[in-house]
Amino acid sequence: MTGAPDLSQPPRWLPLRLFGGSVLAAVMLLLVQKRPLESLLAFEVPAPGLWMRCGSSLIVLVIAVLLAMSLGLAIGMIARRMGPRVEACAAFLGRGLACLPVVALAWGFVGIWTGRFGLPVETLMPAELPMVQSVWQITAARLLWEFLAPVLLLAVPLTGEVMHAVVTDATATVNLDFSLRVRGVPAGSRLWRHHLRQLLPLLRVRVQLLCLVAPVYLIIIEDVLRFMGWGGWLARSIRSGDVNGIALGFITGGAMMALLCGSLNLLRGKLRPSRNRLTALAWHPWALWALGLMALPPVSSSPWLVLWFAVLIFGSAAWHHAWTSVEKQLPLEASLSLGASEGWIWRTHIAAVQFRMLAAWICTVFAQTLLWIAAACAVQPRLVQELAAPVAAWFDPLTVDSPQDTSLILTDPSALLQTGGGIALAALCLIQVSRIVQPRPS
Repeated sequence: MTGAPDLSQPPRWLPLRLFGGSVLAAVMLLLVQKRPLESLLAFEVPAPGLWMRCGSSLIVLVIAVLLAMSLGLAIGMIARRMGPRVEACAAFLGRGLACLPVVALAWGFVGIWTGRFGLPVETLMPAELPMVQSVWQITAARLLWEFLAPVLLLAVPLTGEVMHAVVTDATATVNLDFSLRVRGVPAGSRLWRHHLRQLLPLLRVRVQLLCLVAPVYLIIIEDVLRFMGWGGWLARSIRSGDVNGIALGFITGGAMMALLCGSLNLLRGKLRPSRNRLTALAWHPWALWALGLMALPPVSSSPWLVLWFAVLIFGSAAWHHAWTSVEKQLPLEASLSLGASEGWIWRTHIAAVQFRMLAAWICTVFAQTLLWIAAACAVQPRLVQELAAPVAAWFDPLTVDSPQDTSLILTDPSALLQTGGGIALAALCLIQVSRIVQPRPS
């Protein structure tokens, strides 16, 4: 998402489309795997139950999104007030945070927090408190830290995305600074009232797109922390190849995404929804669906093609919108009116722009593919064997598939952190190259 040059508006009735698309994906999965639809109703979820798990994960998602919006908006607006250089540094920092592999972030936290410093994680290694009577303060503290650990981990990449979005979308707003300054409006009011009023609708679209990938991040985080939520249960269903569990996970995940995106519509400001069919197709949780399908037949013979297809579809609307915006400013009609041939117009005006667009698109796709490969290997470690030998050796430290791997990370997480840092650096470099070569409308 960070590498998208421009963002298309979501389609009309987005929450309903998300839930309906997830139900359709679950039904198609059951039909392809030749399972009866009634098996969803008879499927049993391990304790504490499906509704309790979905409620816990929804609480984590809501708090993490609100925290990311607050921090990203505050840092981005303060950087804008301090000048263009600080603003550029904030955008670069946001892109760097967004490129961190979630599995390296989660296991690195466990390895440093618990393995290096011996501090507690309630779902993994609870705090050893003195033998006292069970009082409500201790119970509340344990429950608070149990939820805060996944919230803080999930908020890191989301905050980076919001920081980058605040700085990037600022160029799409109308610059009213001079006219407001003439009227005597204070600087703080110009920034936090007038500019923020224009920025909120654009930010809402960015955060709605984040709500389509945040549950996938949460699957990895809950699985690493052994948090009793929707993500941890779905990760175990994916690893075991439980078709009914995966289908039910699609439906419940789509319901949570629809609820989050619908709640964000309460923010002030309205934007005209997109009527493009490609946009309606792209605004779906393709990453979640690909993660659930990669290890199931018949796509298990070529699982990375499914992931590649999901990355292409997920970002197709943004790149189509970017090309449309650039194409509108090319002097095509003027050249035709002067008698130029279509071949000359294509060679002179279109070919160079399309080549730069293609190069930027390829770099972005490669960067996003690296991050999603790391996520897929974290949920399904056996997928590493499907990679080429050099690439498999690169991603192998991110796969934790045995107690020996866990103890190694608790003892020395340096290999994991180095691999995660290398993937983040490679993705960040590709995204920076994409931003450099990407043509933008003037």
